[in-house]
Amino acid sequence: MNHLRHLGPAILLGLIAATPATAPAQTEPSGFYATLYGQLSRLGSTGFNETGNAGFGSGLTAEFGNGFGFGGDVGYRYGNGWATEIEWNWRRHDVSSLRRGSTTIAADGDFASNILFVNGLRRFVGFGGGWIPYVGAGVGWVEEIDFDLSSTGTGRAWSTQGKIGVQLIGGAEIPLGVKWRLATDIRLLRGGDVDMPAEGGGAGRLSKPSYNPVSVQFGLRRMF
Repeated sequence: MNHLRHLGPAILLGLIAATPATAPAQTEPSGFYATLYGQLSRLGSTGFNETGNAGFGSGLTAEFGNGFGFGGDVGYRYGNGWATEIEWNWRRHDVSSLRRGSTTIAADGDFASNILFVNGLRRFVGFGGGWIPYVGAGVGWVEEIDFDLSSTGTGRAWSTQGKIGVQLIGGAEIPLGVKWRLATDIRLLRGGDVDMPAEGGGAGRLSKPSYNPVSVQFGLRRMF
């Protein structure tokens, strides 16, 4: 997981490049599907400033350990290689350290999100073994994104909502039977720089930490 954020974009671009421009003859019927999944997520270090009563100041750098998440989607296959879906995703990345210069201010907290996506997928049906590669993109509405920190025994939180994010998707659907599939893919989420006011009516805000995680996820899909 330490190199996921570097390998993820390269692997996803490789999947897209290796996917033919035109799919083999479509053989799947149209219909709905639903998926439940878990994911491993990696978030790179980010710099930002804090203003307000937390007293952390400017020139902060946060680093994160391995993250995790889960979610689900409901989609529709049009039978011509295209599909659309509505996806809900929650993920969390634990803070491994918060520093100002060489001084460690905190080593406990998390950077988490709750996002609703609308995705469009291109499915390439007809490959050997029943595997269906797919690529896609989605636009997400951030229901909440929050940054929690604990320093000297005091917990503090900042959050916002309503921001728009985008994601790129590349993976494959593997048959487990007539109706069931294993769906596994890489997703690059770009939330950009996030400005978050303090929660609970407190004064202050975090000035634009970046939220651009890379995830690998594994899901169980039911075809209808």
